[in-house]
Amino acid sequence: MNRRDLLTNILGGTVLTAAVFGTEIFAQDDETRIVRRRRQRQSLTKYPNKHFYNPDGSFNVKAAKDAYVELFRFHNYSLPDVIKDERFWAVDFGLGDFSSVGMGGIFWLNDKEHGYFGHEIYLLPFQMIPEHAHVEAESKPAKHEYWQVRHGSIYNFGKGGSKDDLDKLPVKLPQSQLDANAITAFKCTELKAGTGKGSEAALSGIGDFHFMLAGKNGAIVTEYASFHSNDGLKFQNKKAKL
Repeated sequence: MNRRDLLTNILGGTVLTAAVFGTEIFAQDDETRIVRRRRQRQSLTKYPNKHFYNPDGSFNVKAAKDAYVELFRFHNYSLPDVIKDERFWAVDFGLGDFSSVGMGGIFWLNDKEHGYFGHEIYLLPFQMIPEHAHVEAESKPAKHEYWQVRHGSIYNFGKGGSKDDLDKLPVKLPQSQLDANAITAFKCTELKAGTGKGSEAALSGIGDFHFMLAGKNGAIVTEYASFHSNDGLKFQNKKAKL
């Protein structure tokens, strides 16, 4: 029995037939819909900063979103319609350094009445969210957060350490933020996709300054939190805005 016949038998006869071509698998169901699983590349492309800006210096949102789509495909992200969702956004926080400092995401919900929030965070390779803290706003307590890494990895920074620890850190921090003295949280924990302690973490303390920075293949992170208010968002870099 050849490989095609073997896979046909295993996967369900006439309901699903399959054939192997090299290292790629093609499957065809009874509606002739083709599903293709590509061999994953070893690393995700990290684009130079100029890739994300127009000739006049303005932020190119489409280029940013396209890069996140590459992130989704690389990790076989399970929400294919997210690129069509009007809630899908990308920002450079007005800092002009999107390759190193920026993020994409979706606010699934932000319920002020009941005080809860659901957020998907998208980060390109070695991309950092600017250091920030949350304070009381809109008659709601300061936001508390919990993060779960779904794909890729992050370096999670919280209260503690000092600039003297830079050489000991497992990752290089964006020079633009160091030059602006916009980093004060130097206690670092690496979190990787999976389950359990090594993939999840909570904010070190209410009101603490913190940030995350993606690993070499970017990151997709789910955030569970209390109500988010932009009025309660305080960046360490005074030029940053959301």
